[in-house]
Amino acid sequence: MPTAPAIAPLNSPCRVLLVGAPPFAGALREMLADADDIELMLTDAAQALEQAATLRPAVLVRALGGRDDSGDFIRACRAHAALNALPLVVLAPNADNAGRDAAFAAGASDYLAELPTRTELLARLRYHASASQALLERDDALRRLVETQALLARAQGELDRIDGVDGLTGIPNRRRFEQVAQGEWQRARRNGQPLSLLVCDVDSFGYFNHRLGREAGDLCLRKMAGVLTGQLKRPSDLAARYDGKQFAILLPDTGLDGAVQVAESCRAALERLALSHPLPERRIVTMSVGVASTVPSDEGMFDDVLVRAGEAVQAAKSRGRNRVAAFRA
Repeated sequence: MPTAPAIAPLNSPCRVLLVGAPPFAGALREMLADADDIELMLTDAAQALEQAATLRPAVLVRALGGRDDSGDFIRACRAHAALNALPLVVLAPNADNAGRDAAFAAGASDYLAELPTRTELLARLRYHASASQALLERDDALRRLVETQALLARAQGELDRIDGVDGLTGIPNRRRFEQVAQGEWQRARRNGQPLSLLVCDVDSFGYFNHRLGREAGDLCLRKMAGVLTGQLKRPSDLAARYDGKQFAILLPDTGLDGAVQVAESCRAALERLALSHPLPERRIVTMSVGVASTVPSDEGMFDDVLVRAGEAVQAAKSRGRNRVAAFRA
């Protein structure tokens, strides 16, 4: 039968705190005198908890004399934040089985009913120190794993947020708008409430961009986004950059009349901003707004509302631009 491998000395000194029973201190010190990987420190039970929390030993040895009871001391250690997982060895020569059972019940890691040989003592201390180190490393790995998972979750949340945000204007993009629109469509259908959509299109933006350059065009779109979001009063209302120079506004629980009022306030707010437009007949940047409203039915689709709002935009442009046109979907 193969023999079990000997427990190797630790890579760094194992700090052992011996508590109580002075008669055993000398014997243990002598046993451990030439063990370079063991550092023995002595204290008494009255000061043990305070000193153990400061010294942070790898193993705690509670030596008993006569009929001393280790239960209260062990329970105090297990209730201490710095000592609750520390290997705790009870050395109780000549103790009976009841004392051993009580020690294990209180939370002892090991129990020696007689003074061990030097070889056995070193093996036990090294084993418990290695187990303690492994536990610390596991806890540290788990802590770092939890921290990493939290960082990944925050990073994923930021990616999701960025993925749903238009990089130029800082408002929701088309992808985010479509996600919200589908959710609001389903909710409106369940509740029998109206849902309205505004499609806002900058008038003659191609000419503006061509004459003044992309930088000016981008600034115009950012200001447009600010105007639209500034007109929304409810958390459920959503303005998004839908496609190039087009913006969309979703108005849950809003009928056609209310949606037209919002559309008109958006149109007028951009007009008041009085951004200069290079086209003589325009003079300032304006927009045409198409409004569509419906109470969703089981047979209907949100795309139907999009189509009607797009038709309304074209109607507004055909009537001279810088105006609102509205259709029921």
